[in-house]
Amino acid sequence: MANEDSFLVDASLGLYLVADGMGGHAGGAHASAMCADVVNKVVRRGMARLVGMPQQTWNDAIAEILQASASEASARIYDQAQMDRSLHGMGTTLTGVLFHGDRGYIVHVGDSRAYLMRGGLARQLTSDHSWLNEQIQAGLLTEEEAQDSDLKHIITRSVGFERVVEADIVPVSISMGDVYLLCSDGFANYVSVDELASLARDHLYSELPQICTELALDRGGDDNITVVVILACNDHDERQAVRQLSKTAADTLPSLT
Repeated sequence: MANEDSFLVDASLGLYLVADGMGGHAGGAHASAMCADVVNKVVRRGMARLVGMPQQTWNDAIAEILQASASEASARIYDQAQMDRSLHGMGTTLTGVLFHGDRGYIVHVGDSRAYLMRGGLARQLTSDHSWLNEQIQAGLLTEEEAQDSDLKHIITRSVGFERVVEADIVPVSISMGDVYLLCSDGFANYVSVDELASLARDHLYSELPQICTELALDRGGDDNITVVVILACNDHDERQAVRQLSKTAADTLPSLT
């Protein structure tokens, strides 16, 4: 099975994200790779301009940067699909977190998820942009009914399927020892939030991505599975950005710098 997920780990910028592509194997891989690449470049460019701005303006400015990054990625993916018929209809989810100071900022489109684990408990920070979640919010389905549904993969918002997209921006306060987990629905569909909390209590954080992946596979997961785990601590990480990206469509784009 071709992997249509991409992820980004850029500790120097404080940006981490997961993107789950759709639109056929070629289209999905292109879309998620382009999304991760464009978001990374737009956020880096925007955060450089944050230097010297009054601290009381940071929250609004960072929210604008993240919103702009999702919008730029959506426009570029959409335009690429219009130029190449083999990529028509491609799109991707986007769920990421940007850390700055003592706050984190979630950027979210689609049904990939962000979780926070704190004090032995876990909670979901994002709300799925999916048909099933909308039915639950409207009181037309229970969570139990949704769990048994075959319609889990129908999402109502994505990056690139249309040229314009609105991302959810969720600010969170950071406490030392917080653990943030980003994942595609290949994991989220098979593990509950309480089970996730238990996994975090019973295993080293460095083991969680592998443990989570194996658990989803054992439960019949047949989709791409991507899990990124981030521990909030005082250490400064000098490592370079790590990204799982294809080098195809993204390389054809004009430079953002």
